[in-house]
Amino acid sequence: MTPPENPAPQGTGRSAIAKTVRRWMTSRRRAFSLNGALVSCSLGIILASQRPYLPPPFVLGLLVPLILGLFWRAPRWRQCLAFGLLGFLWGASFGHWQLYHRLPQSFGGAEIRVQGILVGLPDHDARRERIRLQVERVESTTGSPLDLPLRHILVSWYGGPSLHAGERWQLTLRVRPPRGFVNPGGLDYQLWLMRQGVDATAYVRESADNRRLAAPSAQSLSYWRERVRHWLEGRHGLVHRDLMQALLIGDRSGLSPERWAQLLRSGTNHLLAISGLHVGMVALAGLWCGGVLGRGLNVLCHRVPASASGQVLALLCALLYSALAGFSIPTQRALIMIGVVQWMTLCRRTLPAPTGLLLAWLAVLLRDPLAPFDPGFWLSFTAVAVLVLAFTGRRRPSGRQRGGGVVTSQWAVFLGLLVPLLILMHGVSLLAPIANVLAIPLVTLMVVPWLLLALALSVVWPWASEMALTVADVGLSALLTWLGWLEALAPMALFQAVLSGPALALAGLAALLTLLPRGMPGRWLGYPGLLLALLLPGPPVPPLRVAFLDVGQGLAVAVQTPDYRLVYDTGPTYSERLDAGSGVIVPYWRQLGVHQLDAVVVSHRHDDHAGGLSSVLSSLPTETLWVGDPELPAPMPGKECHQGASWQWNQVSFRFLHGGFPARMNDNNRSCVLEIEYAGQRILLTGDIEREVEWRLIGRDQLRGPVDVLQVPHHGATTSSSVEWVARTRPSTAVISAAYRGRHGHPDQAVVERYRARDAEVLNTATLGAIVFEWDKQGRRRERYARQAPRRWWYE
Repeated sequence: MTPPENPAPQGTGRSAIAKTVRRWMTSRRRAFSLNGALVSCSLGIILASQRPYLPPPFVLGLLVPLILGLFWRAPRWRQCLAFGLLGFLWGASFGHWQLYHRLPQSFGGAEIRVQGILVGLPDHDARRERIRLQVERVESTTGSPLDLPLRHILVSWYGGPSLHAGERWQLTLRVRPPRGFVNPGGLDYQLWLMRQGVDATAYVRESADNRRLAAPSAQSLSYWRERVRHWLEGRHGLVHRDLMQALLIGDRSGLSPERWAQLLRSGTNHLLAISGLHVGMVALAGLWCGGVLGRGLNVLCHRVPASASGQVLALLCALLYSALAGFSIPTQRALIMIGVVQWMTLCRRTLPAPTGLLLAWLAVLLRDPLAPFDPGFWLSFTAVAVLVLAFTGRRRPSGRQRGGGVVTSQWAVFLGLLVPLLILMHGVSLLAPIANVLAIPLVTLMVVPWLLLALALSVVWPWASEMALTVADVGLSALLTWLGWLEALAPMALFQAVLSGPALALAGLAALLTLLPRGMPGRWLGYPGLLLALLLPGPPVPPLRVAFLDVGQGLAVAVQTPDYRLVYDTGPTYSERLDAGSGVIVPYWRQLGVHQLDAVVVSHRHDDHAGGLSSVLSSLPTETLWVGDPELPAPMPGKECHQGASWQWNQVSFRFLHGGFPARMNDNNRSCVLEIEYAGQRILLTGDIEREVEWRLIGRDQLRGPVDVLQVPHHGATTSSSVEWVARTRPSTAVISAAYRGRHGHPDQAVVERYRARDAEVLNTATLGAIVFEWDKQGRRRERYARQAPRRWWYE
């Protein structure tokens, strides 16, 4: 008999099963792509910011198990999809968080009592004081607490006392939800307010409850920033105090429009905004000082690397300089990028430059998911990416070659930013690569360090502080002299154009070719490719385009044919530094690639129609000015419009209508009435005419027939749009230009119903934003509304 086999040791089978499972799991494990994860998460955040509506919260809740399921033992494509959904979840949740804090529409126009601390730099004006109020307590005017999760309110006080940062106040406010004008090419003011954390706008109402509760607190960052501004304002011997204020605390309120225009023409405007260049320079100075200090400390403590103190001090210096700028959005972006680099260095991690750039890109998006709407976001990261592409893998230049490296870097940045600047800013300075070669060293070596040194010495050695300020002032004088000399050599250096889609694609490919290392085949094709792209014709212009711009309580209409441009009325003045001309009309024409006008019509002298005239004429050279009031103060002579002039541009006819002045004369009844006709369709622009002028136009047969698009006279007030006028014009579309919930109450509901009773479609810029009509060659009309195309989730 054969002896029985020895039984297998207990647990052997269990170990085999464990090894099999471990082997199976190891074989199923997929590689992780860091770059893919960073890109996917970033794209998800950007997609959420572009949505017209936010998904409901319960839909976002359903994404959580889906994301976890996609992450479970997933291949790379599923990992990227999961990270993309994770980014979308973050961006959409951020949107819901913002809307949660915003003042509800039901409180629009209500009066509330608020206690809080004034933050930010106060904006002084001849008419009012404006500053942000950090909310601590909200209650009704009777003292009942209100459950409103407001963070900041932008407060305006007309005829009130001087306000100072850091003060604690109790104020009675009339509040409104944040809202702004929406125009093609213009600033989205509502988005800007939201990114600043402003949940309501308000003005102070007269009340016995308005009182200051506490003096400025030294614990407030805004308090110290205002002290620095007062310190600079007290130095009367400085020539360029406005530029120093911008470079030291990020306050550009003192810059004149002419000064800013000069910086734009030379491509050096980025130097007068505290951004990555300045914060990075301060961080480098901190790194060097920290390295010297670290080597001294290393003698006492060998465990602490000398480089660690340099990295820490570099981050600390960047943090302090960003605090001086009030942690503005550009400085936050620069601080995050520097922090990512410092973190990788301290952790002794070596990542490829593209991965580090993507990591900083995602960190900025996590901090501010709405950053893609900021042109500076794209321009700053594109500039860094261009420098990485241009210099990665090349030998470090020797001492003699560093000057050439500066020139090469400026040329690379100019080529790399050419297409983004044309897309985002609709223009590029041809002087930029030459101007920045000297301007950047001047600002970074002779201005900013001496300004910071002067501030640091102002308490200890005032005489040394004055000397440092003098050096900075000399440096700024040298900068402006250099820019003025360049502009004298090349006065037309600002290239403004709008490229077509194929031209942009060709320009982008050509710019990429020029950035390739020398010796790469086909690199030389980049330069003729760029030239060809800039010479290609731009997007086609329709036979007629009429845009009723959103300017609030006022009127501004932009008319364009293939070869001619006209502006009818220039909107109101908003403040001492802003009007509809500079804030709405000029940006609208620039996004179309237009830099001069053939005619401007100012219907009458009221500010809501003529407030932006000076800005329009100074920014857009104009051939002819038509006025309804010969006594209108204007920078150029104007022709009176009541003589019945007419002309034709391309296939479009223009004619001024005039039925005579009524016996009861006022400024409104002097309004120019302009009829535009194309392909048998009529557009009638009426200004602020009242019933008496309407009856005269009807009685003297100035109207040829029904009107297709009518600008409703006087913003829909009861003084105009008589029954006879509505019956005679019979408009298919009636456009009202008015403010949203304005104090004048325009338009009157009875006037609106009068037009609707005649089957007219009534449109209002207050609810739709800019209204743009376009006609094709067959005379067919299409229209679009700025608040709907494209719609954003933060619009009501």
